Amino acid sequence: MFNNPKRKKIASYLLFAAFGVALGGAFIAYPKIADYVERIALDKQNEDTMTQILNDGILEKTIENIESVSKELEEEKKEAQKPPLLENAYLKVPFVCQAPLQTEANWTFHEESCEEAALLQVRYYLEGIDEPDKNKANEEILKMIEWEKNNFGSHKDLYAADMKEFIKGYYGYADEEVEIIYEAEVTDIKKAVSAGYPVIVPIMGDVLKNPYYPYPGYHMLVIIGYTPDKIITNDNGTRRGKDFSYAYDRFMKAMQAAGGDVLIIKKLK
Repeated sequence: MFNNPKRKKIASYLLFAAFGVALGGAFIAYPKIADYVERIALDKQNEDTMTQILNDGILEKTIENIESVSKELEEEKKEAQKPPLLENAYLKVPFVCQAPLQTEANWTFHEESCEEAALLQVRYYLEGIDEPDKNKANEEILKMIEWEKNNFGSHKDLYAADMKEFIKGYYGYADEEVEIIYEAEVTDIKKAVSAGYPVIVPIMGDVLKNPYYPYPGYHMLVIIGYTPDKIITNDNGTRRGKDFSYAYDRFMKAMQAAGGDVLIIKKLK
């Protein structure tokens, strides 16, 4: 049929032209096909992702608890900004015995002055006083006692709530500057000291069993440090009370016997 050379040449031209047209059409159509295939793959990927989220319940929980989640994130942020809990900590809080003059007569007069002495130690620490004068300390405690008589009606044992009112009233602190930690745990105490705050603590002397106490009973002292196995105090109930340490177990029992609440003046020097 194509023995004729001229016809063969014409047929070759026509075949080549047809192939070119088909190839051109394919080049024109290919990007659209590729885009379509890519869109199908992306749609499937998105669908699979959402199916996984819904199956795990994450999306539902997030919607239901959006405020709770936000608060949790905020708390985590606050925790990250807090100072680390140290293994050992110690604050240089000046020591004041509750009978500052340490005479027999002074002890007799100041038998109930532990709250005032505990507060005065923290106050001196905040003021940057390293070596208190015994006579001035005695005069300050006498002024505190007079304030209590005028405002509380008598010089009496002060538990956490009354102690806070005494601190605020005598030194003029704002309410938020004096914190009571109710039923405090060891971690609460460590956090406070690690942050630089001495801790005022009511305890029961007969439970703490310090052999130097002249009058064991309701008592108040100041925690100024700790180690992994001891709490370090300025125990104003004895003239030997500077840097006096107690085992955690005994100290916490004595603290809990007095109510378990502690106080922090949150205003650093």
